[in-house]
Amino acid sequence: MFSHKKPLLTDEFLDELAKEISLLYGDPAKEQNEEQEHEGYWMQNHKNY
Repeated sequence: MFSHKKPLLTDEFLDELAKEISLLYGDPAKEQNEEQEHEGYWMQNHKNY
């Protein structure tokens, strides 16, 4: 039978790593929302294009 092995990386470690990466490189979801807001603003103010 298979024995239960301990994972190499814990969920807590991966969560902390994701937070650090977001701090260093920005949060993709936040950046995407900002781009969409900017695009919406541009479209509203430049209807002739």
